[in-house]
Amino acid sequence: TATLPIAKAVVSTQSTGVENLGAKLIHNHHKNEPEIWHIECETYTAMQNVSALSGKSFQLIHSTEEATLSFAFSDQGGIIVAERSFDTILTKLGDSYQPNKMTRIMAMGKKYEIADFTVKVGSVQLGTSASFRCMVLEIEYRPSCYFKDAAALLHEFLSVVTATLPIAIPETLNHFADSITGLYQLSDTIKQYVKIFSDCRRAVANSMGHGGNF
Repeated sequence: TATLPIAKAVVSTQSTGVENLGAKLIHNHHKNEPEIWHIECETYTAMQNVSALSGKSFQLIHSTEEATLSFAFSDQGGIIVAERSFDTILTKLGDSYQPNKMTRIMAMGKKYEIADFTVKVGSVQLGTSASFRCMVLEIEYRPSCYFKDAAALLHEFLSVVTATLPIAIPETLNHFADSITGLYQLSDTIKQYVKIFSDCRRAVANSMGHGGNF
């Protein structure tokens, strides 16, 4: 799976919004009504009165692709995949961790199936006002979860889908796959979204003069 952000400026200057790119995908052989998808992410920050956890935080992510699971992504880069009941545990940790509603961020849009590929086109929205930050494009090659089988095909498909957009396709797509087995998992897709979300938050923080603290 490859997940690419498309900057707000690119979307505006090229007059290519979410619906326009979606229409292009429908034209290219998608037969059925597209499904709606979303991924939401909320930052949990340690309370200041808990010295042992000072400065620590983690991201809690939910996805419609795995509605029964929760994903917790730590500051150190580790990720925990747990049943959705994990959220209930968090409610009992209110004295230690609190969610920051201002940094709540989500990606949402439509999902298309074209031959062996699943394509998701959506927008990233930040904060309680759900302000638009960028467009996002995710492409999955369904027949294989091994990077070596999918890399060349993903590159080729991406080059076709993004042909009218001035964005750079990563030269390598194996950064998130297991370096030993080459196996790609759902949690690797979540990590890609966490990076996109973090970049969006950082851009807002910098524009507000807050550095990386947002």
